[in-house]
Amino acid sequence: MGLDDWLDEIGERQKVVLAGLGTFQQQVEEGMQQLFLRVETAQQRADDREPDRLVRMRQTLDVAAVLKKLHARDFASLTRRERRAVPGLWREVGPKDMAWFLTLSPDSLPRLVRQRLRDWSSSEDAASQREWATLVGQRPLEKSAVRWALPTSVEEALGPDGPGTLAKHWLAHPLGDVVEMLKNSGLKPGNPYAGHVIARYLLRRLQARQDVAEGVKFLVDEPLGRSWMPHNNTDDVAVSAPLEARVAVVAATLACWGNGQVASDVRGRLEERLIARDSVFGDPRLTTLSKAWQAVRVLGEAAFDEFLAALIQQDLEFFFERAMHEQDRRKFWLNYLGSIRRTTCWLDSVTYDALKLKCATLPVEQQAAFRRARRLPGGDISAFQLSFERHVVVEFSRTGNATYVYEHKQLARMLNGQPVVHANELKDPDGDYREDRLVHTPGWQLRFEQALLDLGVAKDRRVKRTVR
Repeated sequence: MGLDDWLDEIGERQKVVLAGLGTFQQQVEEGMQQLFLRVETAQQRADDREPDRLVRMRQTLDVAAVLKKLHARDFASLTRRERRAVPGLWREVGPKDMAWFLTLSPDSLPRLVRQRLRDWSSSEDAASQREWATLVGQRPLEKSAVRWALPTSVEEALGPDGPGTLAKHWLAHPLGDVVEMLKNSGLKPGNPYAGHVIARYLLRRLQARQDVAEGVKFLVDEPLGRSWMPHNNTDDVAVSAPLEARVAVVAATLACWGNGQVASDVRGRLEERLIARDSVFGDPRLTTLSKAWQAVRVLGEAAFDEFLAALIQQDLEFFFERAMHEQDRRKFWLNYLGSIRRTTCWLDSVTYDALKLKCATLPVEQQAAFRRARRLPGGDISAFQLSFERHVVVEFSRTGNATYVYEHKQLARMLNGQPVVHANELKDPDGDYREDRLVHTPGWQLRFEQALLDLGVAKDRRVKRTVR
């Protein structure tokens, strides 16, 4: 064999070895990637099960005995199970005893960080939040131990403005990407912290005069986004976020709505989403607000009141323009927007079906009002209910039908919990339930105004809502 042949053979063998090494390296990389994904999945499952595990642990653990050992600085007598439970008991333990415990059990620090993120609340005292954040920040922490993929330090994230700090870092990203980044860091919709980041994100973009339309559209149209919106059991929702997070996001969304930065088509869907038959939120147009809506109103009273007035005005104008063609009545009742707390529109079947065919050609706000209207199976008369603080006024579409006034409880007694199928069911010609019966003869506006004033209903008067 000549030297050239030998060198060629050596070169071929080198190629085979290099190819084998390349295949081996690829297999190692794929194996490491699969291992990483499995570890990540296992960590996510552990995080998802952690809240339930803590609840079960509290039920079987002698919490008082654990606290006694911590107060006595008796680390040696703490069992392995008790040591794992200490981060979840941070409220009872307190910063001082927790600092001592972490000195002797540094491997418990990641669990404390994750627990503080789960329990982060805007209602917690800011000084307390800073104290706990400082306690964590003073200790060395492997970010991989808490899967930290956030663009900030652990101490900043756990502080009073932690969600705002994260929101500031991510303002240039679409809201959908922000939610994904939160999920990658273990902050899923079930974590209240994620909702506060979303709320701060919307408000900061609003303050910076940046577009918020995309973010609101995500919350309205995407199953994951709807996790922070009012919803019911029939909605396509990924998961229901905790109430405090939903309240924060809804309040921020109303601020965006009131600022006029929401596209007209999304605006209508947002309004429908906010009045969805959610068992926790309920209908915001009721005089007695649910605790959830009361909390939203505390965060943004002006935006909330403006939202309610807009909904009522849309329904009112839709009914009197499309079902009645009565401009004088429309103008009259618009004077009472500040006193009207809720409206209900019943359309007779012919009117409803005709409007349904041309719904797409209606103005966007009237399309939303139509979707809120109810169809009456019987009769050819439509009806419109205006609910005030103590009374209900019912108008009808046909000329010659009087206006009926009831107290809320009397109308409820008359209907006896049955759904309305005919407009006549809303009339009380015998006077057994009604408070008054008003007719639209010439000069009716002054007579209606005086009759309403006698009942305590004044033009554009704000009604104080109570918590149910």
